[in-house]
Amino acid sequence: MAHIAVFLMPERGHVLPALGLIAELVRRGHRVSCPATERFAPAIAECGATVIRYESTLPGELPESLYDAAQLALTEAESALPQLEATFRDDRPDVIAWDIAAWSGGVIAHRLDVRNVLVEVLLTSNQHWSLGTAVVPPRRFDPAAIRFFTRVHGFVGSSLPEFVSGARRRIALFPREFQPEGHTFDERFTFTGPCLTERAFQGTWTPPHDRPVVLATTGTQICADAARGMPWHLVTKGKVLSPAMNVETHDEVPQLAVLEHAGVFITRGGMGGVMEALHHGVPMIVVPRMTDQRLHGQRVEELGLGVLLDTVTVEGVRSLVSQLTSDSAISARVKDMRRMIHQAGGSAVAADVVEEELAR
Repeated sequence: MAHIAVFLMPERGHVLPALGLIAELVRRGHRVSCPATERFAPAIAECGATVIRYESTLPGELPESLYDAAQLALTEAESALPQLEATFRDDRPDVIAWDIAAWSGGVIAHRLDVRNVLVEVLLTSNQHWSLGTAVVPPRRFDPAAIRFFTRVHGFVGSSLPEFVSGARRRIALFPREFQPEGHTFDERFTFTGPCLTERAFQGTWTPPHDRPVVLATTGTQICADAARGMPWHLVTKGKVLSPAMNVETHDEVPQLAVLEHAGVFITRGGMGGVMEALHHGVPMIVVPRMTDQRLHGQRVEELGLGVLLDTVTVEGVRSLVSQLTSDSAISARVKDMRRMIHQAGGSAVAADVVEEELAR
């Protein structure tokens, strides 16, 4: 039995997509340790991993800009490292898997000379296509930027691209077909698709018997107003004023259970939610807030899997729900992507990559 440490940024879009990998490694008999905040400890523990609790510096919601989010990721890593390093020095892992925004994991792997694997919940990069170039506008090297990149170099011991490329293998939690220029990525990159679990910690859900289902996790009040008088059942995350009889509200949506029965998903476009929808064959209306979400929405639209909007309106939601549930061409493309996702292998293939590093 090997000891495998999994470092994830303590944010919903980074933790939930990797739960299947953790659960699969535990199922194969490995001892898995995962640093986590109190908020995500139940989800990690449900997978059978040992939770290493620590305090996070992250705000409740990440900023729209990836550059600003990167600054928060650095502050988080600088705070997490002294909380976690001694624990893993005393109980040295055989392999460390660290997510692209959990830099403390990469630093600990380097300091302990432990094999490490990068887990990517954002679109990945090579010499042909770069996430940074695609979503972060060129910056002049103003004093603030110089201070930031100097801090990065001091913390990780190199430039950020060099630090990330130090991981010999990279696990992308989406299919190769969703990655721009996906055919140009070599054997270091394994595109596994989403790694899903049942998520009992989110509770259960029972679908209505007589209406098709629409799930909305953004623009919920507008979507609720749009659902009034329509022949579908809306499930929303967040408070809604004066909801109609066909609107169901939740503080925390059991998203996988709802998507299993949904006909349309209205989402901000985080990679985790996009992949969960496509895993279940559900077309999307993507209304992004962050720059990476916009890129995912553009990809959804390019591939004919849904539509990208800057904002939602009552009439727009009604029209697009009707379109997405009746368009046979969109339905066929979503089914094709669902097939590609299932063929990618998910948690089993992701765990294979980690075990290959163990055997190296």
